[in-house]
Amino acid sequence: HRFPKLNSSFVWLFYININIFINMKRYIQKLLRENLVGEDYPSSWNIEEFKKLNSFTKRVEYCNTHLKRLAAGSSRVVYMVDNEKVLKLAKNKKGLAQNEVEIEYGNYYDLSGIVAKVFESDENNLWVEMELAKKVTPNIFKNVVGVSFDEYANAMKYNYFTNIKPNRYPTAKPENMDEMWDNEFVYEMLSFMGNYDIPVGDLGRLSTYGLVNRDGSDTIVMIDYGLTNDVYGTYYS
Repeated sequence: HRFPKLNSSFVWLFYININIFINMKRYIQKLLRENLVGEDYPSSWNIEEFKKLNSFTKRVEYCNTHLKRLAAGSSRVVYMVDNEKVLKLAKNKKGLAQNEVEIEYGNYYDLSGIVAKVFESDENNLWVEMELAKKVTPNIFKNVVGVSFDEYANAMKYNYFTNIKPNRYPTAKPENMDEMWDNEFVYEMLSFMGNYDIPVGDLGRLSTYGLVNRDGSDTIVMIDYGLTNDVYGTYYS
């Protein structure tokens, strides 16, 4: 059978219609994403009003009024959005720098198994919406990871002051250091510390970690990973 020859006008019209369809689909998906994000917040919350606030103090006051406050540090305040997400709000330039790091690292595939997920963020790093995690106790850490938190913290400290910042604070090698390298979580964290220039301080604090569910299994992840050596040297030293 011979197929009819298509003229250029028909091909051009077909091409235009396909592009209109694709663009409309993308627009609808964008609207759905924005609506779903907005519905997660209390009805009194207005994202457009929030964006207009031009100072750290006013943003904190607005969040304190409309969201449940979970924790606060010298640089950021953490609020509960719903049962799955938290909002980390920067209070100052230190907070902006840490948000920037977490927004970047939270989208790296090779870190997806050890850091809390990032869902949404502000283009100027004012806030980051992140995976909500449960508090980790020493017993929970050992049951999930397979080693005690003290053993883990000692391994991180030894590796940091032996291989990353040698001779600064000589640290005795843990007796089970070889076993630490064989532990999947510890190995990934040791690699993270070395590859991404992470100081050992926060890695040795239990509050840095949280418990999440990944594919039906309990998983320990970092929930506070914005403090790199660069951020520390610029804002804290």
